[in-house]
Amino acid sequence: MERTVACIGAAHIDRKATAAGPIVPGSSNPVTMRVGAGGVARNVAENLARLGLSVTMVSRVGHDREGDAVLDSLGEAGIGFDLVTRSVGSPTATYTALLDKTGDLAIGLADMGIYDELTVDVLEPLLPRLEDIPVWFIDCNLPAESLRFLLRRKPKDCKIYVDCVSVAKTARLQGILGGIDTLFANADEASYLSHIPIRAPLDVCEAGYRLMCNGVGSVVITRGQEGAFVASPFDYDFFMPPPVDVNEVTGAGDALIAGVIFGRISGHDMAEAMSLGLACAAWAVETEATVNPSLSADRVIERAGLLLKTG
Repeated sequence: MERTVACIGAAHIDRKATAAGPIVPGSSNPVTMRVGAGGVARNVAENLARLGLSVTMVSRVGHDREGDAVLDSLGEAGIGFDLVTRSVGSPTATYTALLDKTGDLAIGLADMGIYDELTVDVLEPLLPRLEDIPVWFIDCNLPAESLRFLLRRKPKDCKIYVDCVSVAKTARLQGILGGIDTLFANADEASYLSHIPIRAPLDVCEAGYRLMCNGVGSVVITRGQEGAFVASPFDYDFFMPPPVDVNEVTGAGDALIAGVIFGRISGHDMAEAMSLGLACAAWAVETEATVNPSLSADRVIERAGLLLKTG
């Protein structure tokens, strides 16, 4: 099968503990625990697959049961995983999230040392396969040298979407923004990269403009319940999320990214693609699953249409 999108980055095990009541520091807290496959790139890949796109995954897992579970999850979602390599010495990465009773993240714990093994030496042999794929999504769990390598070696007509992941990992993008077609960042990440303190809406505009001046094609800056700001060569605009019944927020950002990529591949401009991204994010927060199993292109397009009519 000819793949449309390559998702390059994290694919690991998520453990989500939801507190039964108020979280008490320094004490034992009763929780409900759920375990499943996760990782930014993997979540984006599954969302894209559920939207009907053909996706392949590039990541690294251990020779362990968790690694087997990650590969099984990719196969079940119809995502190609023949470019996922396995480590001899490192365990599969894990992410443990403690959520408060409203579903908001209280603290996250990341054991992701295995991604340091996604070196240039590991990635370079995969390039002949990647060069035939017209869209790449990359998360910043990769080492800085590997990010630089991929952005430098991208095919001429390839579109590259990048997610910062965290402020600490955003530092890996310093000096290489020029190879990115669309960058996804939250306010803290955008502030770090642009050197613009973000305290008000106008600061978001300035940060987006600064990032574009540094070579990024388009910028999506998310601000949680305050919505998102999109800067592109032809438009600057703020987008508010639709009213939703929030179950939990885990996976919303990854779903938004997938919706935007889906929209752009489908020929929509950034404003319409952002509406599709917000629709995907709304589907994500309404379920306990990191990726909503009910997600489909038809449902997202319908919901985005409602957003366009009421926005």
